[in-house]
Amino acid sequence: MNIILEFAGLLAVMTFAAWLLSIGAERLAEKYGANFTGSIVLALITTLPEYLFVIFAALKDKYAMAIGSAVGSCSLLITFGYGSIILLSTTNISRKPVKEIKLSKETRYDAIYLAVTAVIAFILAWWGDGFSMLDGIILCALFGGYVYHMARVAYQYHCQQKASGRVKVPGLRRGVAYLAMGAVIIFFLTEPFVDSMIKFSLLIGVSPVTIAIVIGPFASEMPEKLTAYLTVIRDARLAEISIANFIGSKVNHNSLLLGTLALIAVFHGGIEVKNVLTPSFVFMTAITLLATISLARRRLSRWQGVVFLLLYLVVVYLAFQEPGHLSAH
Repeated sequence: MNIILEFAGLLAVMTFAAWLLSIGAERLAEKYGANFTGSIVLALITTLPEYLFVIFAALKDKYAMAIGSAVGSCSLLITFGYGSIILLSTTNISRKPVKEIKLSKETRYDAIYLAVTAVIAFILAWWGDGFSMLDGIILCALFGGYVYHMARVAYQYHCQQKASGRVKVPGLRRGVAYLAMGAVIIFFLTEPFVDSMIKFSLLIGVSPVTIAIVIGPFASEMPEKLTAYLTVIRDARLAEISIANFIGSKVNHNSLLLGTLALIAVFHGGIEVKNVLTPSFVFMTAITLLATISLARRRLSRWQGVVFLLLYLVVVYLAFQEPGHLSAH
């Protein structure tokens, strides 16, 4: 009972933090565009829980849980997260729904990076049956290139706003303050929130690797999903911020998160994280490429939301087939 109450209380506070991030992101997007705000700023803030989860697991030599959590989070974002955002935006659950989500041309860049990082991560995992230190450096460098490119997009957007005479954004400072407050809350409550979710899962007899792939991501990605949901429930015309948030986080996971895991394994005493190419990892890559095609169309309809939500059932099925044999050598 205490675990349930603890989780409920932490969830309420995390929901408040997500609301702060949602309001702050809307203000920042008016100045720097939805793509940079969602793909970089929100993605980095809202993936803090996932990074801490993976880092703590790796430092305890729980590489099966670490890589499982990374794969599970990626799969969750691109199926359940992506699909539910489309459905929320195109139904009356949103206060201001839209018939279909229309994405800007900049979103194609997100789609390209999404495909490139997914394919390169897959090739590196397949080539050496795992991730080495060199692989970690390559993956982190990919994310650096992504941040640089999105920063240029944001600068160009800002210049366009300036040229049109719209420089000042009402409430920008307050929006930045909301982002900062939300980030601080998420940072300090991440570990207890994830721990409370895992404790509950263990009580009902779920295996550690399954927790990492299915239960862990729901806990660690909760701030991100809540922020995205609250944004589109207020106004579905802001859906591109939420879409960019999920896609930016996915690029982040494909590159920086997996790269960080590989580097931790090396500096913590291991040489490589082996046996990464599990069925869940392969399926994650496949659905990522499917999402890339969806994004490239720049028009997201309700049926696409249904398809991606159904694909999450496959993710759950594969998670229960995982043997949990990942290790560092």
